Amino acid sequence: MSNHSSLEMLIELAEGDRDAAAKLLGQLRSAHQQSHTQLEMLSDYRNDYLRRFEQAMQRGLTMASIQNYQRFLSSLDHAIEHQRQQVNQHEGRITRGMTNWQQQQKRVNSYDVLISRRRQEAEHRMNKLEQRQSDEYASRATSALGGF
Repeated sequence: MSNHSSLEMLIELAEGDRDAAAKLLGQLRSAHQQSHTQLEMLSDYRNDYLRRFEQAMQRGLTMASIQNYQRFLSSLDHAIEHQRQQVNQHEGRITRGMTNWQQQQKRVNSYDVLISRRRQEAEHRMNKLEQRQSDEYASRATSALGGF
């Protein structure tokens, strides 16, 4: 197997790894968005529930009803905090996913540079060979003409 085809195979593998990292990053961003949306929904629901509680307080509530409202608000606060932690975890995963994708892209780029240099070197060698052959042909033609 030649170096050229080995490099091409390495590039294909690196591109596959990069594409997999990009796909994972997309999934991580989607999960983050869903988690963030859920946090917003919980916060909105808590605000609505608090408004209802305040309205009910103005109309008058029993102590048991007040305690029920407060327990449910506390439960919502706990759920909101848990969801915030989930959002933060997703953000960390996105950061790590982005770093991984960037590393994979750098790997692809380095292989591309390497194969480009190899192609340039081969082209340079071919040009030198053609120039040498052309010089040799011209030299022979000049020698042949000088012999007459």
